[in-house]
Amino acid sequence: MAIVEVAIPIPLNKTFDYLCDVEVRVGARVKVPFVRKKVVGIVLAIKDKSDFDKLKSVEEVLDDVPILDKPILDFLFWSAQYYHHPIGEVISAALPKNLRLGKPAKIKKVTGLSIATETPDYQITDEQSHAIDEVLKSQANYHGFLLHGVTGSGKTEVYLHITQALLNQGKQVLVLVPEIGLTPQMITRFESRLETRVVAIHSQLNETQKLDAYLMAKNGEAGVVLGTRSAIFAPMPNLGLIVIDEEHDGSFKQQSSFRYSARDLCFIRARQANIPLVLGTATPSLETLKNVMDIKITRLTLTQRAGGAVLPKVNLIDMRQHSGGALSALLIEKMQQYLDKGKQVMLFINRRGYAPVYFCTECGWKAECDHCDSGMIYHRHINRLKCHHCGDEKMPEQTCPDCKQPSLEVLGYGTERLEETLSSHFSNTPIIRIDRDTTRRKKAFAEHLEQINSGAPCIIVGTQMLAKGHDFSNLAMVSILDIDAGLLSLDFRATEHLAQLLIQVSGRAGRNTEQGEVIIQTRYPDHPIFSYVLSSRYTQFASNLLKQRHSAMLPPFSHQALLCANAKNKQNAEDFLREVAGLLKRIKMESVEIWGPVANSIEKKADYYYFNLYLQSNDRKALHQMLATFNQHVSKIKIKSGLRWYLDVDPID
Repeated sequence: MAIVEVAIPIPLNKTFDYLCDVEVRVGARVKVPFVRKKVVGIVLAIKDKSDFDKLKSVEEVLDDVPILDKPILDFLFWSAQYYHHPIGEVISAALPKNLRLGKPAKIKKVTGLSIATETPDYQITDEQSHAIDEVLKSQANYHGFLLHGVTGSGKTEVYLHITQALLNQGKQVLVLVPEIGLTPQMITRFESRLETRVVAIHSQLNETQKLDAYLMAKNGEAGVVLGTRSAIFAPMPNLGLIVIDEEHDGSFKQQSSFRYSARDLCFIRARQANIPLVLGTATPSLETLKNVMDIKITRLTLTQRAGGAVLPKVNLIDMRQHSGGALSALLIEKMQQYLDKGKQVMLFINRRGYAPVYFCTECGWKAECDHCDSGMIYHRHINRLKCHHCGDEKMPEQTCPDCKQPSLEVLGYGTERLEETLSSHFSNTPIIRIDRDTTRRKKAFAEHLEQINSGAPCIIVGTQMLAKGHDFSNLAMVSILDIDAGLLSLDFRATEHLAQLLIQVSGRAGRNTEQGEVIIQTRYPDHPIFSYVLSSRYTQFASNLLKQRHSAMLPPFSHQALLCANAKNKQNAEDFLREVAGLLKRIKMESVEIWGPVANSIEKKADYYYFNLYLQSNDRKALHQMLATFNQHVSKIKIKSGLRWYLDVDPID
């Protein structure tokens, strides 16, 4: 009887040994008894002997052919080690749900090949041609490239040319995008140009579709796998290239359970497979720019917009001189001018709902969530106050609970109120609102995009979902509202994210031959960030931020980890982290700084109190050594009932 080592999806840093009387291979799924239930695990090794005496037996071998090959297993082991996360849970995160449940690894419906591909009607520019040649020169070995192109410069065209060249050699290509909303648009472009099967992997597919895509990637039928962050784990035996579009985007970081960064893991996967990696963006993250400075990756630039389009002109409206309402008279006038010309206009406001504040004009009472340290947002179409942190809802009061006066009003603007205000100014113009509330229905987002892409004059109101990647040919004007909060944030990354957001949103305007216009409303028109955005000098702005980060020794010049504890009893969460801090200090790593515990910026969420402990070091190796030692000894700390904790390596929040 063989002994097999099995990884089981549980939050323990260990694997389990079982006896097996049938032939089984490493990477195959097995059904095994665990405590009082049957679970599906993955075979990691076949051994002659075990450190344990009484071993249970494998009940069923589910795969003749391993579901995970050696390259993917090596990649998952590296990921588990780097993020200090149990290997069983890491493997579980990498598998589609149907495989985790033990269902057969069979494709139900093969995605068809596109019937006819088309060739574009324009020539690629010299810059695009140079970028394509440089990447293809490195196709036989690992090399990282930053494709830094202004918005609308044809980065996707570069991806398509490189992808076709690799497909011609029988290779597969993995393309990651940050948002589900970008996936259909990208798939359409890839399918219309490439003679191969393009499969999607993202959370809005049903479980059968996810399994089919996974297995088609695994058996090589899919030439291109296009997906959001979880697609990084797709098994691709002939992988020849990884592309990360909009690499600066925070959506590549998983914010629950196994907290990996798909962008960072792409470097490891490309290195292990010995293939090139392309990171595309108009606004590179500071981490990526530092990699360019350190000559770890090569920067390729696209300075011109494709097809002769020019960058939009950017104007500021000083809101100190325009009181009352979210829209200045000047902005309304500009919008009317563009709509009269048959053009589309987009207003960006990163807040959904009707109004962020529901308050009493007499005594100042404010509607707060009972379960979180946050205000309730008023949603008018359902006449409810909603908490955007825990999802709690309640009916709005008719009179003030404190002073009993009927003097309750709303303050501020969300997408819903903006839509209402616009309809009073532009009664004959269609208004398309795109936020999480209007796109909940499965095909709603695609229907909205179809309406916009028809080119008919309309006003688009949207949140972050519209900020990146979309190509609206008749969109001539973009206005950005209510962004001043980003200038006043406590987060040291806030100005970096704000500059990226401003440039990405601005980039939606004037992508055809006519010059577009961007209008930013702000109460701080003299803030230095605007002079860089007005003159399209993102790189200089980022260089200044890098100097500030270097003098403060903040990332990317240092490395961080965050230990977060939360409990319904505030004291329990804080006490646990005090004990953790004591344990970490006993490990004695001089180069690692330990800060905290401190309350989270929103201390209470869904009745749980959150406390953080931060670790920072200029020496990544020392930081990880400390975390590994901590993981070995954390079981000595008694965890009180109801306390939850997690470790986040390279946190972004």
